[in-house]
Amino acid sequence: MIASLKNITRASLALVALVAGGCAVESPTDSTAPAVPAFSPSVVTVTGFVSDETIINHYSVHFDGRTYANDQTTFTYTVRGTGVDPSLSHFTVELPACAPAPASYSPTMSANINTNQSSGIYGIEWHLSVAKDNFAGRTYSITFPGDVPLGIVRAEAKTEGGASAIGNVYGPCAGSHVTGKVFVDADKDGALSAVEAGIANVTVSISDGNTSVTTVTDASGDYAFLVAAGSYTVSIPAATAASDFNEDLYASFTAFSPTSLALTVSADSPGNNFSFAPQTDKLIIDLSTGVLTSTGKSARFWKSELKSAISGGGQPTYTAAQVAAFVQQVQAFGNAVPFQFTAGSELQQALAILSVNSKNDFLGLFLKELLTSELNYVAGLTLVGEEDLHEVLLLWGEELAVQPVSATSIVTYGTGTNKLNPYEGGTTLLGLMNGSTGGGGGDE
Repeated sequence: MIASLKNITRASLALVALVAGGCAVESPTDSTAPAVPAFSPSVVTVTGFVSDETIINHYSVHFDGRTYANDQTTFTYTVRGTGVDPSLSHFTVELPACAPAPASYSPTMSANINTNQSSGIYGIEWHLSVAKDNFAGRTYSITFPGDVPLGIVRAEAKTEGGASAIGNVYGPCAGSHVTGKVFVDADKDGALSAVEAGIANVTVSISDGNTSVTTVTDASGDYAFLVAAGSYTVSIPAATAASDFNEDLYASFTAFSPTSLALTVSADSPGNNFSFAPQTDKLIIDLSTGVLTSTGKSARFWKSELKSAISGGGQPTYTAAQVAAFVQQVQAFGNAVPFQFTAGSELQQALAILSVNSKNDFLGLFLKELLTSELNYVAGLTLVGEEDLHEVLLLWGEELAVQPVSATSIVTYGTGTNKLNPYEGGTTLLGLMNGSTGGGGGDE
């Protein structure tokens, strides 16, 4: 399960584009190029989206895709008639300032690079006719040196008689990126810190006031939208039709940032983050009453497994090699700390953490339950039907373990027998996930 959620590269981050006019259609594909927008495979007319196909001045401008090969990037378009008079006389694609000078373009006949005096568009202008009933269309392409990312540019279609119109189409590198992270906010301050982890598979929506599109966060909790200049609202929907984490967020977490952000975009807009922390008390009740159930095993179970792996003997459930692999997976999970072991002593050090018994060692007892829950997770002994929730709670637990502890947040304070336990809720919650009582899997 860690492999399925943790090994997703950031190159797979979806870019979803919004601009004025167009309709959502099938996405361009290119396995060798950076990530490109994903759209519905059916043609749906919606105001507010740029798409593969846009009607400009009664002519269909179809973006055939972006290809990257031999250190060159090519953007290809097909312009078709729709049966409406008159014939097309000029077709122009913008060359934005972010793009290098074209290496080539096709067709080369009747084409030039200039600034159109009426539209103000600097680009490649083809003076080639396309008849109203030419439904096969004419294909145009522009090739640039290097790896030029997908963006949003303007295109102009001018018909015989001088009528012209401009629309937004996919092209080289222009447009703005609205980006951010949905993250586990262990200190509940609404701000992203270096130790706070992202939440995967959360649907994020962006709207221009008329329509909206969505993407889901990647394994690092990041999302990105590619947009034209304008006003937008980015939000985390409370209810979705997708198999995502949104319903869990709103059922078992509290937001410590706004869940909707209004943006005016004229350049890249980073840092549009959303923070959530688990409702520990509610989750404890859900586990205690069986609303949530777990197949997790106890710290005692894993102590026995580790001892058998180290010294042999007993009747372990897992082989020594399996236990060693589990410990390695725990080290690779989440933060660089708290579970980093010395090479050659991994099993012994993990056993030492699971052997803590002092009632006043609040952090030690918390780490004991956290390590147990991580071993359960990598072994597939998780919250039933809620593996993603189990993972997010582990990320939260690791954040608690490595953050400074103070009386105003979550170091141990006081002396004598009246010490406060800043980890009490977390220790109880993880203990229930590990089968100590309630909905757990039993102390075997």
